[in-house]
Amino acid sequence: MDEIRVLIADKSSVYTKMFTRAVTETDKKISISCVTDGDEVLGLINRKKYNIIVIDAEISEPGLMELINVILIKNPLVYILVIARPSAAEDDLFEEVLSKGATECMTKPIYDSYTENLDIIKNKMNYLIKKTRQKNRVEKEIIPSAEPSIEKTSKKNKLNPEIVLIAASTGGPLALNSILSNLHKDFPVPILIVQHIPSYFTETLAQHLDNKSQLKVKIAQDKEAIKAGNVYLAPGGMHMKLNSKNNIRLDDSPPIGGLRPAADVLFESAAKSFSGSGVLAVILTGMGSDGKEGLVSLKAKRDCFCIAQSEETCVVYGMPRCVVESGLADKVLDLENIYQEIESLCCIQT
Repeated sequence: MDEIRVLIADKSSVYTKMFTRAVTETDKKISISCVTDGDEVLGLINRKKYNIIVIDAEISEPGLMELINVILIKNPLVYILVIARPSAAEDDLFEEVLSKGATECMTKPIYDSYTENLDIIKNKMNYLIKKTRQKNRVEKEIIPSAEPSIEKTSKKNKLNPEIVLIAASTGGPLALNSILSNLHKDFPVPILIVQHIPSYFTETLAQHLDNKSQLKVKIAQDKEAIKAGNVYLAPGGMHMKLNSKNNIRLDDSPPIGGLRPAADVLFESAAKSFSGSGVLAVILTGMGSDGKEGLVSLKAKRDCFCIAQSEETCVVYGMPRCVVESGLADKVLDLENIYQEIESLCCIQT
């Protein structure tokens, strides 16, 4: 098994010791480094590749947001856990760091019982360690070389999308905000989104996107019928599917590639059961390859056009890269241009 390296960056010796103990009690073979400021983080990530990095929100220079940016440039596949003391600004902070590319957020437990605090931290670290092992077990796909994707004009001209399916992961909240906040209020088809995000943050993300958009953004409910001009966000921890009546179905079947919800599950269900024909798929920033296999099914069974976010505008160029290099992307666009293409394809004149 590949070695797992964990970096803990927190000036609090109490929490540093608890996180260290939590990791050690999960697996004594895991390598742990501990630092107290941002400069030390920068020094270590230049020399070692970490699988999990825990960062206190109050980390000193160069500061949390810059650290996240630098870490993801150095190692876009790392899991970043941001921890913070309880505060009124906590939700806004977590929303911002997740949009910048952090993987998870956690409020520092402050219960009177040391054991209870340790158990909460251990559960979180055990979860991240399991995700790391799952990722390490997945064989790296050798994607065949392909010519750069070019727009298939004739296909675009014939396409009549009856639904938009969006897949996003690391950096997705910011990308989704960029798209949804610009779509016209009379957008004529439903939009379904799979965003890899901690389950406790789904409601906050849905509310934020709803406030920024002229469309209705909501967490998807089991058995509800999808409607034009509505945006449905898959709830954290649940797969979202479509049935033949164009109703949403939610289930807690096993994760796919360590993910639940998974875009592949949504795409596969749309390929199999969606009552319409035209499907517009949008693959946004994120690590991994979620969405690629589902796209294969969509293109085989539906009239499907795929937009992929450009490498230059991705926080992590993983999911879009997979569809581009597999020849599944019909058009590659910078983030700021994607909403216009969506509206153009869906016959909205701006």
